Amino acid sequence: PFKFHVEFLDARPLYNYGVTTSSRMEDQNDLLQLYGSVGTDNFLGSGLPTELQIGKFTQNFGNRRLIARSNYNNVPHSFVGAHWTLGTLKDWEIRAFVMRPVQNHQTSPDTVPSDTLFSGMSYLDQRIPWVHTELYVYYISQNEQAQGTTGINQDQTTQGQLADLYTPGFRLFKPEAKATFDYEIESAYQFGRSALNPGSPPLTTFAYFQHAEVGYTFDHPWTPSIRFKYDYASGDSDPNDNKNGRFNTLFGVGNTELTHSGIWGLFKRSNLSSPGYVLSVNPQEGFRASFKHRIYWLAQSKDEFEGAGLQDSTGTAGKYVGSELDLRLAWTVSPNLLFEGGWLYLIKGSYYSNLLNQGVAGAPNDKNTDYVFLSMRLFF
Repeated sequence: PFKFHVEFLDARPLYNYGVTTSSRMEDQNDLLQLYGSVGTDNFLGSGLPTELQIGKFTQNFGNRRLIARSNYNNVPHSFVGAHWTLGTLKDWEIRAFVMRPVQNHQTSPDTVPSDTLFSGMSYLDQRIPWVHTELYVYYISQNEQAQGTTGINQDQTTQGQLADLYTPGFRLFKPEAKATFDYEIESAYQFGRSALNPGSPPLTTFAYFQHAEVGYTFDHPWTPSIRFKYDYASGDSDPNDNKNGRFNTLFGVGNTELTHSGIWGLFKRSNLSSPGYVLSVNPQEGFRASFKHRIYWLAQSKDEFEGAGLQDSTGTAGKYVGSELDLRLAWTVSPNLLFEGGWLYLIKGSYYSNLLNQGVAGAPNDKNTDYVFLSMRLFF
């Protein structure tokens, strides 16, 4: 019934090219996971499997929008605490956790802030074929005010930013399958007290996030599919009203619907309104190609465009951030080798031009942006 798991990580840039690195990109000589677990296939005679993990670990919950182990960041989020599961994933499963987020450091040993506590519970039911249900509630508290950054704007430390923040939500979905429609709806809400920026005073908070998609997979050669998506994450409508309406994505990732979460992580589930569609094909087993087109607006023009660290508190720069084209290829050569690559093209919207015309400090140019990546993963 006992298991032991250890994972070592050494993540660092081989070539810097003058880019400021952060603890989300570099973490030298780190024990990413180190935990023990105890489990049984017959919990208290019920015939149900259960497992309790204690130690340092990474986690994925739901569709990875609020708690996830990133596949593109060099350094995934990790936690120290306890995680318990009951039930079987194909039928129904209960999960509960109490843990502290790990603060990564680039060259020194990681630390576990004693002022931060993250806990929650989820219930997943997949017994009805046409509607799978997930319910969850998360709670995070940080009782110490601290200000600082880990190197770049989007990697600011969050100590003291989330005083008492509750996040209940639900997800309804039908998995994709050939010759049929699939869908997914997720709705999450946040209330309590949180700060707009690290070190700022905690404010009364009400924020929310909505995701909806519908798709169809054709029963034809190459298994083509098309999927329409929409995401909305609330922003703060008035920076001077002593309230916070900006949704906080907690420990989630954006590459599920939005964009790559590594070096290119411009769009986050915060102050965002974005429709889009995805086309994908599988020319042969182990090879997948997809094309994605998304259009981005700010939900609130006066709030921060968080991924870029830009803000026009007057709102005169508008909301239209731009349109993004994303092409990805993935090739599983063998069970031991995976190649993945992609090209992304950002057509900047009027928001960038208006910031430049207003002379907003730190505003980048309004020229379009290319991003190209190539990765190889070896499994042994």
